[in-house]
Amino acid sequence: MRKITKEYVKGMLENNELTVISPPKVPEYVAKWFEENKGDLEYSIWEYLYYFREHEVDSTDFFNFMNSADTNPIGTLILMQYGYYVEKEVERLYVVKLPQEVGCLNHFLTKLKGKVDITCSFGYTGQPEYHLTEAEIRGIWDGYMELAKEVE
Repeated sequence: MRKITKEYVKGMLENNELTVISPPKVPEYVAKWFEENKGDLEYSIWEYLYYFREHEVDSTDFFNFMNSADTNPIGTLILMQYGYYVEKEVERLYVVKLPQEVGCLNHFLTKLKGKVDITCSFGYTGQPEYHLTEAEIRGIWDGYMELAKEVE
């Protein structure tokens, strides 16, 4: 980051040349790419664009960012040298209702005291202990994701 002295700011103010630039908000994958390449940013951008067609095969989120005119990708990456904010991605939550078994009305995956377990209950009515992340569900068994319904 460039160090700006008080004298520089004072001179800019006296000549009405001070422009306030607000830091861009970027997704986590853009921040990750930037942090990995900020040491030689100009060359890294050039190299990415030079091999652009090769990146198209992978078609990652970063590729889509660089391929979108709406995001002003190169200008955003340049501005990020002076600071940026990372947009927090909202983690999706799911409810998993298991197939019915004899002797219980409904089986659900629930999280109680930080541990995921199977619970017998009368039904789901929005309780937070039924809300699980994809990682928590897959931590028990990947197959449960087929039964998962996203919480609205």
